[in-house]
Amino acid sequence: MKSDTSAFNPLILRENAVLLTDFTLFHHESHSKIDLLLFLPHYGLYLGEKLSWSLRELKGASIKRLTRQTPKIPHTQIEATEKAIYQKLQDVLSFDSTPMERIFWMQNLTKAEFETLNPSFHELLPKARLIFNDDTALEVKTKLHALCEFQSTPFSKLKVIGSLNAHTLLLPTSAEPFGSFLSHEQQVFLDTPIKSRSILSLCAPHSSGKSTVMIRKIMNYILAHPDETALIITPTQLSGELLRNEFIALMEFSAVKFNLAQLHFYTPSKEKTPIDTTRFFQESTLIACDDVHLLPAQMLERLLERKGSRSLLLCGVTNPINMEVFTLSTVYRSPAVHTVTFSHTKGALFTLLMGLKTHLETTSSHLIMIILPTAQMIVEYKKAIESHLQVQCRVLNNTFSLQYDNLEEITLTTPEYICGLNVPHSYLINLNCEDPLYYPLALSRASDTVTIISESHLEG
Repeated sequence: MKSDTSAFNPLILRENAVLLTDFTLFHHESHSKIDLLLFLPHYGLYLGEKLSWSLRELKGASIKRLTRQTPKIPHTQIEATEKAIYQKLQDVLSFDSTPMERIFWMQNLTKAEFETLNPSFHELLPKARLIFNDDTALEVKTKLHALCEFQSTPFSKLKVIGSLNAHTLLLPTSAEPFGSFLSHEQQVFLDTPIKSRSILSLCAPHSSGKSTVMIRKIMNYILAHPDETALIITPTQLSGELLRNEFIALMEFSAVKFNLAQLHFYTPSKEKTPIDTTRFFQESTLIACDDVHLLPAQMLERLLERKGSRSLLLCGVTNPINMEVFTLSTVYRSPAVHTVTFSHTKGALFTLLMGLKTHLETTSSHLIMIILPTAQMIVEYKKAIESHLQVQCRVLNNTFSLQYDNLEEITLTTPEYICGLNVPHSYLINLNCEDPLYYPLALSRASDTVTIISESHLEG
């Protein structure tokens, strides 16, 4: 048996197993290093500990179980790790009955060499639980199957392995109450290490899960580096608040904790001083830009110029710098959008007013977003809507905050301020359908229906 785990590979392929080596289990404020964790769907979990003992080191030695009276005798930490795994499963799932057996991975010892050791080793470490350096794949399979009882109904990989690594899962929904795994592309990006001075860029279309995987990557970084700080830059204050809320939701779901003061959020504005002069920038070792295509180009240039030893994480629909990027082709959130295009001669405002009147009278969900191309049009449309329909409208801009503001029945905004929002119905007014940034972004905001109103002919 070699330390590259090759003897486990046939078992993993045939039984849809999961093998985690050198795995870190995060639970509340603590973390446990696990040498080997194997999941067989029809058997359960196997917790393994690497023992690097060689015959030369053990010759003539004896072993006994650690007690409080013998604090310095070499021993394993497998009992404490087993307890941590059980507690993690209980905290994430509320109830779990997955069986777990202990195994020991003798990286530098053969079966024959083990036989020559003091009998105390045989008593404390039963051969049935030992994976030796020279074990074949068949011997490994036979040992593991003998330790656990076969279950005709397999245990769920999502519930077991997903719960142990829950901070990387997609959060639960009504359709998936235990969450769900990331796509392969998302997982590849998540697993790519963040190195000092490095730049990682994720370029993908709207609704592909960029922000989703970015949050998990930052959380991985903070959990693994508890003394370091991340700065998260978002195009609007609202999008920063939504990301912060998702961080908190993910922490609670995953039963992990870290100091939220390690996360700084920043939204560019004309009144603020240059970002590299702020305390948040100077304290941070990782800088993440969400929806980087909506951030001021000058600010990104300054970040690249002044980042120093900090790592940079960029997420957007376009590649802001000339470098290799990660891409996501899968759609994370695929809303069922029914598009209605009005062909008319009386003007977009009149058509909108008629549509709103009907919508408010016939639809139970009254949260509506009206997306206009310019701020000047918002003033005109807000006055007309409030006058004709006798309702209050909310203007969504860069300073909108869920801490102090609520979305009204009707919200008016321009495309650059709608990041992170999702409403039952949207109206798109005179937007340029050829705009590679704003039109797809606006179209992706409606989870149910969207109405497109244009004073020019709109194809498609």
